[in-house]
Amino acid sequence: MTFYRWWPILLAAALIALRKVASPQAIETWYSRRFFAVLRAGWDHSLALAPFPLFYLFWLVILLGVGWLIRRFFRDRRRQAPAWSRLGRSLVVSLAWLLIVFFLGWGFNYGRQPVEEVMGFTPYPPPLNELRTRVRAQADTLAELRRKITTDTLALDASVFPSRLETAVRPLLVNALVRHGYPAPGRPRARILLPRGILLHLSTAGVYWPWAGEGNIDGGLHPLQQPAVMAHELAHAYGFGYEGTCTFWAWLAGRETGDPALEYAFRLAYWRRIAGRLRQQEPEEYWAWRAAHLDPGIRNDLQAIYDNGQRYRNLAPVIRDVTYDAYLKAQGVHEGIINYGRVVPLVEGYLRAPAD
Repeated sequence: MTFYRWWPILLAAALIALRKVASPQAIETWYSRRFFAVLRAGWDHSLALAPFPLFYLFWLVILLGVGWLIRRFFRDRRRQAPAWSRLGRSLVVSLAWLLIVFFLGWGFNYGRQPVEEVMGFTPYPPPLNELRTRVRAQADTLAELRRKITTDTLALDASVFPSRLETAVRPLLVNALVRHGYPAPGRPRARILLPRGILLHLSTAGVYWPWAGEGNIDGGLHPLQQPAVMAHELAHAYGFGYEGTCTFWAWLAGRETGDPALEYAFRLAYWRRIAGRLRQQEPEEYWAWRAAHLDPGIRNDLQAIYDNGQRYRNLAPVIRDVTYDAYLKAQGVHEGIINYGRVVPLVEGYLRAPAD
């Protein structure tokens, strides 16, 4: 056992320990706003210029590596070499390298200061009466926005959105970040993955892959869902780990646009979250109001999103939820996948904060 062979394991362990003991203020100042910002810019002007999603390249490298390990294992067995011990050591060292790239390239962002602390507001979970008022008032706003796009009630499709969605969404998020005092280095990508359903079949609309440094969204998403999901994954790319925080940044990005279709899509994404909360608390009243008062065009849009989602059957939803919940908790997200729902207190708390 030599230091040369095992030092990646020691470095990975040191990074894990540093992540545990470093304060949020230190991570925010020295990692997220400095080291990661430089890394982000460098990455986006080099490998990220590839004309294909680096997500595919990552898995190609993994498959080639596994193939090489298997080939070497059987070669060692033929030579009566210690095949199993060499295979085990190689696997451990490979895992250590994945951890090193994860933590240095992005993972420390899970430990940065909460956005509400930096921006100076308190999260606010609205009580039932306020939630009801918000749902109904925002439904009226959505109806007005929708009439700026079209006067018919047919479900909207991709034709109403910019043809190059990534170049339309990224500047919105950059504006939101800069407006609130955050750096927005580089030019991270938000790639659309094919075949359609590659993520949706795993109950996932999008993913930020830290080993590729890119956000990815499923090509099978309904066009109405794509802007908000893309902005969410780009928020990860700009250095935010918490799911609720990234959805909050997507909501803020939607406030930066003057395009009625994009604004409608962003607002609809948040409305669906608060409407879902209201539906859970008073289902009969919600469905009665929806049938009587919700704009027919919005109802058709919601049905189109639902019908599109039904095309992609969940292959292993329980495994996905348990695995991702454990991953988030390991990164310090104590509530696990429930963190997705934290966007509502963040948005409502932000709206209640006094304007500067």
